[in-house]
Amino acid sequence: MGGNLFKLGRLERLKYLKLEQELSVYLDAEFGEYYRIPKYYRQKPDFGDMDILISSAGMENWDATKAKLIEDLGIEQHKTIGSVLSTVYQDFQVDFFYCNQQDFLSTYHFLSWNDLGNLLGKMFRRFNLKYGEKGLLYVFRRADNHYKKDLLVSQDMRKIIEFLKLSYETWEEGFETLEAIYKWVISSPYFSVQPYLGKDDVRIQKRVRQKRTTVEHFIKFLEENEIEKHYSHLEDKDSYLPDIAAYFPEARLLERIEEERQREAYVNAIKAKFNGKLLMTWLPNLKGKALGSFIQSFKDSIGTEQEFEVLCYELSADKIKARVLEFYEQDFLPPL
Repeated sequence: MGGNLFKLGRLERLKYLKLEQELSVYLDAEFGEYYRIPKYYRQKPDFGDMDILISSAGMENWDATKAKLIEDLGIEQHKTIGSVLSTVYQDFQVDFFYCNQQDFLSTYHFLSWNDLGNLLGKMFRRFNLKYGEKGLLYVFRRADNHYKKDLLVSQDMRKIIEFLKLSYETWEEGFETLEAIYKWVISSPYFSVQPYLGKDDVRIQKRVRQKRTTVEHFIKFLEENEIEKHYSHLEDKDSYLPDIAAYFPEARLLERIEEERQREAYVNAIKAKFNGKLLMTWLPNLKGKALGSFIQSFKDSIGTEQEFEVLCYELSADKIKARVLEFYEQDFLPPL
């Protein structure tokens, strides 16, 4: 959470390590293998908070677990934001993160080594991929840009890292300093300074300088060392899809994208025959909430969402219109 929620300041390295060791004794007994504290570079001088990830597999439910943590650790000051319980423990901010077991290790990997996950994410975006707490994803977008779906590519950290032609062994062994992290990142042949030093693009500078201290330090590192690496990525990012699919065959990425495109064509065929604008021309008295209520009532009269879709896909536009008008007159129109 950044360590600023309770305005407690930072904790020097030795005191942090002592606190982490103390909490680890409790966490080992309570959660065993189902908790992780993200890794950090070994010469980190101080800390703004401590992040502790807890897997859903290590608890009955999150509310009961939060209550037990608060009681067992004698927590008096705490706040829950989404799936994060932020607490004050020995005058220091300790954040407990609830993680689904499926994404437990991928979240741990992403949050390790400071903002390294974000630095990798910027490189993956050049391939039209998204790297985050759920692992490596391809974001499928329909042509209308109103629908998108994340398709999981991989949660295998070795393969994720080696796709960028970086050393997994170095990542696993860890880093002594921030500079060591930065040097490792820029060793990728796909690294480019453009997302960080695009001085001709004000939007780039505004986006990367979002009070992320590590990212600001990274920019300073690039400037002071006069790093000028560029990689000429293809303008059509989908041109990388065959290579991505070949590298991660277990993801069945091309097949799943084709399934999404078939689904898109199916949905568009339905929308062409049944949509709000059409209904307003058929029933001009229905607008706003009344229109929305009618649409839902009509769908419910058909059955499930799937049954509604099958009906609209199979019937002609004229037959759908006739059925809509019949329902309006017989089942929806209020009595006089």
